[in-house]
Amino acid sequence: MNRVTFERDIREKVVSCLKQANAYFDSDIALPLVCFNQKGSAAGTAYLQRHEVRFNYDMFIQDPTEFIKTVVPHEIAHLFVYKIFGSSPKPHGQEWQSIMIRVFDLAPNRTHGFMVKPAANSFLYRCDCTEHHLTIRRHNKILKGGLYQCRNCKATLKENETCS
Repeated sequence: MNRVTFERDIREKVVSCLKQANAYFDSDIALPLVCFNQKGSAAGTAYLQRHEVRFNYDMFIQDPTEFIKTVVPHEIAHLFVYKIFGSSPKPHGQEWQSIMIRVFDLAPNRTHGFMVKPAANSFLYRCDCTEHHLTIRRHNKILKGGLYQCRNCKATLKENETCS
């Protein structure tokens, strides 16, 4: 799937989710700025004060149907929580969960299952259970004596080799 299709499909789903949530809340929240420059480990991000949502193409192409079905409503739900309840609710708190369930009929999952593309010029480290691709910033911190632990096995990460 190409970027033009990605952008068109995402925009259509944003409009659809917006109409659905506006109808549910009897509101008239405007179309947010939709950007396609999300990078890193996030599939999407909602910038609440800017009324903007961003989406990650690298994750979209892994499973376009699942991405459109889950990631777009996830980010639109964040905008509605902010516009309706203000800035005090937790990002994935009960208000957000309620919108995911009642408005979009989706499980309120905080995280996605898409593979994260390693950063260019990442550094390969190992623990007792898997490989980890670290950015140059984390690699340099390790060179200066910093330590990173695997969240799963709790072992200290050890450098393997540089990837390009």
